[in-house]
Amino acid sequence: MAKKFFTVLVLPDASSHIRRFHIAKPLLSALAVTSGFIFIAFLFLIYQAVGHTGHMLELRQLRTTSNEQANLLQKFEGLESQMVQLREFDVRLRTAAGLEVKDAESSIVGVGGADTLSSSALLVAAVAHQTSPANPSTGIRADNLGGEFDRLSREMNDRNKSFQGLIGSLETKRSLLASTPTIWPTKGWLTAGFGQRRSPFTGQRQMHEGVDIANTVGTSVIAPADGIVTYTGPLGGFGDVVSIDHGHKISTFYAHLQQHKVSQGQRVRRGDIIGLVGTTGRVTGPHLHYEIQVNEVSVDPTKYVIDQETVKYLGNGDSAE
Repeated sequence: MAKKFFTVLVLPDASSHIRRFHIAKPLLSALAVTSGFIFIAFLFLIYQAVGHTGHMLELRQLRTTSNEQANLLQKFEGLESQMVQLREFDVRLRTAAGLEVKDAESSIVGVGGADTLSSSALLVAAVAHQTSPANPSTGIRADNLGGEFDRLSREMNDRNKSFQGLIGSLETKRSLLASTPTIWPTKGWLTAGFGQRRSPFTGQRQMHEGVDIANTVGTSVIAPADGIVTYTGPLGGFGDVVSIDHGHKISTFYAHLQQHKVSQGQRVRRGDIIGLVGTTGRVTGPHLHYEIQVNEVSVDPTKYVIDQETVKYLGNGDSAE
């Protein structure tokens, strides 16, 4: 009959008695099975721990990504708000400058996107909603940030070109305004206007191609606009004169000066002193003869002047040349 147990001999040392232990076969089998289950359970726990750690790392990475995308969304919405202000500013400037106002919608390039968000984007959107709620007015989605940034970049380039053209146009207008003689060159009384008048020397009707502004000798004469001096010195019956080219086919002429204060080729600015009222040339009293020429044709200076109070009208306008 086969034995139903195992005998284990234990000899602690050479001088000790041998100890015998009897272990039943069913018990040993049960211990072996239990140990196997315990080992399998240990391996399963290790697998679960590793998987849990991986999920935690993935979740942490997703949270970091979602936070970054939430920050990008916030920055993008700030840029979009600034772009709206730039559009309005562009429209106001173009309106003020009298330029064509572009349709705001035409400068916005449309882009498409998926109708359904991916599962990862749903998680990102959920976390982003908790950290920084999306602005419902913009409708910007995390999965379409790349397309939105491309659209914003293209619009910024278009807006930059628009501003460059606007600056060029405004610079031209500024140059034209600075070159337009819009102020009187001296103070005094308007004693002779532009047009046909009776000459104080011959008594005959003749064309007076400027205006006469009377004042005391030595009164300052200033440039009414920016320009370059093209001539200074004596000029027949006009006495001592100054001529200024303002560009844009506009020039001015000043006669009967007591003294000129500029030289030929000098650049002057509006308000610079160019001479003094005098009595040189053919005159009956101290005054300034002032002309404006456009395309080499004399025009009425009073049509350009905006500071009407500087010069007062005196008499009927018939006086010395």
